Parts: sequence; structure tokens; C-alpha cells
Amino acid sequence: MKERPGAIALVLAVALLLCSAVAVVAPALALAQEGTPEIRGVSPNPESTRTTWGGDTVLVNFRPNGAVIDPDACELYINGERQEATAAVRAISQATATVIFTWPESLPGGEYDFRAVLATAEGVTVEREWSFDSEGQGSGRALISFQVMQDWFWFIARGAIVTVQLTVISIVLASILALFGALGRLSRKMSYRQAWAKYQSWGYLARMTLGRIPYWIATFYTSLFRGTPLLLQIIVIYTVTPQVIQYFGLPDKYNPPAFWSGVAALSLNYGAYLTEVFRAGIQAVPKGQSEAAWALGMSSWQTEKRIVLPQAFKIVIPAVGNDFIALIKDTSLVSVITVEELLRRSQLAGAATYNPLSTLLVAAAFYWALTIFFSFWQAKLERRMERDRARA
Repeated sequence: MKERPGAIALVLAVALLLCSAVAVVAPALALAQEGTPEIRGVSPNPESTRTTWGGDTVLVNFRPNGAVIDPDACELYINGERQEATAAVRAISQATATVIFTWPESLPGGEYDFRAVLATAEGVTVEREWSFDSEGQGSGRALISFQVMQDWFWFIARGAIVTVQLTVISIVLASILALFGALGRLSRKMSYRQAWAKYQSWGYLARMTLGRIPYWIATFYTSLFRGTPLLLQIIVIYTVTPQVIQYFGLPDKYNPPAFWSGVAALSLNYGAYLTEVFRAGIQAVPKGQSEAAWALGMSSWQTEKRIVLPQAFKIVIPAVGNDFIALIKDTSLVSVITVEELLRRSQLAGAATYNPLSTLLVAAAFYWALTIFFSFWQAKLERRMERDRARA
């Protein structure tokens, strides 16, 4: 059957470019949240069952929301009196920071009423009031604290929800990219020498050159994203996209949130690896089935859509499942761009409690549980497919 490589190749090239553009540019369409600081937690923590306190330090954890805190203008009141304390701001990430109030002499145990006032460089102030009944400094801090695990469990658990969201969205976009990438990689049918020997037509060579565009795009895409580290891709997409927006004169409100920058990087990276998986799955379908479809009068596109791709999808499901499980753990890399997923939340909790090992163990337990859960369903799906193949 006579094929039309030019038209099919043009469709594949446009589809691949559109998918890549969506993965990179879509983050820029979300709005960045800016405003006044938001106080999120304090230490000593009145909601904790822990009653000991060093007596010389108060921590106020807050979300900057684009504001800059002036430590010299921040104030701390204890039992209605202003405490002569030194304030310092420690940036944990772009999404959260901590104001640390310290003074030289430790206060004894007792009941205290606190009022912390945070002031921005623009003069905006926010405050938090709380009470704490201290039993004194207590004994030394334990290496692993089950109380810390209990107190911060649900705070870290909310990060697990973000981790699952990152994984599901990224694997769906990666699979779409991989499908078009695989079709692009397979669009090269023959060399120019073979084409000239067979057709001896400059017009056919021109159409064949057009047909190679998706092959070149897909090859460049897979080579680039498989040949560079995922962490580098995350940082580049997160930092370069705002510069591109600024270069074209767009408002700053179109700067991409960290979440969608992470989704773009994960999708592009895993899409490059899944491209080869999908290509192998398509090539695993016997060529005789395509030839039979052509003999029945189906076009190349109908053959791919109705005969080849449905069988290829069944072949690649186990490999996609393995990459899905690997992606769950690789989402931790987006913590470097302040996405509050599982690892970032555990780091924030560890910084607030000065007990990072306890909070990291909670995060490790969540990662392990998610891996076991999805591995179970993957194995169940593979057994179901084996039974279907046996009946066939």
C-alpha cells in the first residue's frame, strides 16, 4: 500500500511540539501568590504535648508570600513585656522561613504568654499570640523522638498528597510525550540512498525530508533529557522560565508556581525514557499484522490506531508501572524548588523541632508505604494481563 510519509510526519511533528510546549509553558499560566507574611507555627509549641523549653529561644515559622522580613523591626512580648531579644531570619526555602528570637539568660519554668510581631520592610506587620506552660529545660534532646513523630505526622502526611499529585500528573503527561516521541522515532523508514534507488524522484525525497522532521525532534528530545540530570532540568525550568517571561515583557504574575515547574521537569524527563519503552512496545507487535491491515485497505494511521497501538499499550504497561513507582521517589527532587511535598515537609518539621531524624523517618515510612501500595496493584494488573493472554 502506498504511504504518505509527509502528511503523517507533519501531524506527528506538530503533536510532539504541542505536547512539549504544554509541558514547559503551561506552568507560566498559573498565578504566583504574593502578599503579607503568614505565620504557620511557633516554638515553644502550645499544641504539642511536650512541656519542656530551653527558656532562651522562640521560633516563629512563616510563609513570606513574597514579602521581606525586617528582623530589626520584629518584636517579642512575654507576659505583656517586650523581651530584649535579638531577632534573626533564617530562610528555609522560598516558601517558608523562620524568625529566631534569642536572649542570653534562660527563663525558668512556668506559664508564659507570648506575642510575636513580624514586620516587613514595607511596614506591614503580622502577629501571633499563644500561651505555653513550661516545666523548664528538661533533659537533653533525644536522637529519635516518637513525640515529634506524633506531633508532626499529619503535617508531613499532607506532603504525601502533593507527592501523589506530582506522580500521577507527571506520568500521564510523560506517557503522552512518550507516545508521540516513539511514533516520531519510528517515522524514519529508509535512507536517502534507498529512497532514490527505489523511487528516483526528487519530490519523494522532499516529502521524505519532511517525514524525518518528527524523527529529528524526537531524537533530539530523548538525547537531551536522557543525557542531563533530572535535578539540573528541574532547576533550569524553575529559574529560566521567569527570565523568559520577563524577556518577552509579560507581567510577573505569570511566573510559574514551583509545583508546575516540577511537573514540567518530571514529565519531560520521564517522557524521554518512556519514549524508548513505547518504541520497543510498538516494534514488538508482529509486522504481519500491519501487512494484513494494509491488505484489507487500512491506511497507515488506521493501522497504527486500531491494530498496533492497542497491542503495544498492553506490552508497555509493566514498564510504565515500574517507572511510575520510580517517579514516586524522584518527586523528592522538586523539594529543591520549594514544592512542599513529602521530603520538603519533613525538612520543615525537622527544622522547627531541631529533630530532623525523627521527621525524616516519618517521610521514609510514607515513601515505603506508597511504593508497597502501588507495587501491589501493579503486580495484580500484570497477573490479570497474564490470564488474559493465556485465555487468548
